[in-house]
Amino acid sequence: MFTRSLTAGALALGLLATGCAGGTSIGANPNEGATGTGEVGGNVRMAWWGSGPRNEVTNAVIDLFKAAHPGTTVEGESADFQAYFERLNVQASSGNMPCITQMQGRQLNDYTTKNVLLDLQPMIDSGAIDVSDVPAEVLDTGRGLDGKLYMIPYGAAYDAMTVNRTLAEQAGVGLPPEGYDWNAFADWVTRAQPGLPEGVPAVNLGGSLPNNFISYAAGRGESLFADRQLGFSEDLLVEFWDMWERLRAAGVTTTAEATAEEPNQTEQRYVAQGRVLVDNLPGNALTPAQKTLDGTQPGQQLVTLPQPKGPAGPGNVLFTSGFSIPTTCDNIPTAAAFVDFWMNDDAGAKAFLSANGAVTNSRHLQQQLDDPDLPALKRAELDLYQRIVAQNPVSVVYPPGYHASFEGAFVRAYESVVFGGTSTRDAAHAFITEVNAALATT
Repeated sequence: MFTRSLTAGALALGLLATGCAGGTSIGANPNEGATGTGEVGGNVRMAWWGSGPRNEVTNAVIDLFKAAHPGTTVEGESADFQAYFERLNVQASSGNMPCITQMQGRQLNDYTTKNVLLDLQPMIDSGAIDVSDVPAEVLDTGRGLDGKLYMIPYGAAYDAMTVNRTLAEQAGVGLPPEGYDWNAFADWVTRAQPGLPEGVPAVNLGGSLPNNFISYAAGRGESLFADRQLGFSEDLLVEFWDMWERLRAAGVTTTAEATAEEPNQTEQRYVAQGRVLVDNLPGNALTPAQKTLDGTQPGQQLVTLPQPKGPAGPGNVLFTSGFSIPTTCDNIPTAAAFVDFWMNDDAGAKAFLSANGAVTNSRHLQQQLDDPDLPALKRAELDLYQRIVAQNPVSVVYPPGYHASFEGAFVRAYESVVFGGTSTRDAAHAFITEVNAALATT
């Protein structure tokens, strides 16, 4: 569903489902209503995804917390994204989740519906966790299907139209106009194509990218999900795919074959290599994408823009990461204290420096933007996030099984159009039927 204020692979989802056959919860909830107050001390486990630099800055915050709470220990566990959720689902099935568990909004309801996470609102009400500097529309991305708050979001990612400014200027079109919509976007790439170097399409073919459609639906005010089913109309999906098919027929996109062969790594996408004018990338990918472009096309510059808007408003949707506390945690006061520290400590925020999406604490965000030593590309990332939040973006509550049921099916359905000659109407009908059937069983 969309509200205004308000991946792991299929294997990982299967592990959790197996541990909770029939949708039943994993044991009782002995800590229901926990306020997070009490003595802070002893040991807690903390888990996050990431490696290398992410581990370094996470450990720096852990060290600051331990210094602020002598005698407290924090055992860290990290893994790359897919391995992290595979392991987490085994831990959830066995009642062994770390007291401080990093979570992401798109996976959140794979856990909330199994009764393995605590409602964190009582900890906010008691003052154990302070979220007063987190905008309401950002905080709401941590809610479950029942409206309860199961995750405190600390980092926010967003999609951004990533434009090669150098190529746009060479093509004589500049950047899309302020407040542009999808019609203006289509007109802009069409006008740009004749002025681009030979062999460089204006836009990466985007009909198979779920995030493009999520943006399209948000701007038109249609809900992505409703009552564990798809909430948008078949006509809307047909309209979206027809738009991309018109652009493909006009010769301003990459070919379907080239799109299928594009590297999965964000920093190796075609726009990062200078091989297309524009594509939708995560907003926090600007720095690594520009680094790639510096190596492949020295002198060219990338910029990021909000997603095209629609008749109902902005097209941007936030994708947040945050912390949850499991029902089996045996040291809730210390877990709550750590989450509160992470969310509010100035030195901790400076050490982490928005390493997993833009910092959601508005005070910390402004501190980072005011820092004259902040790298220019990081500043651009945070500045765009601040502009997006000011537009009151929609929040999406993802049902359990989203990754396993939605994203792969979306790609297959559009590929049936471009490779198999299926009509957009038939592909949309087949996609909606398949996903609704899958969501009904989660």
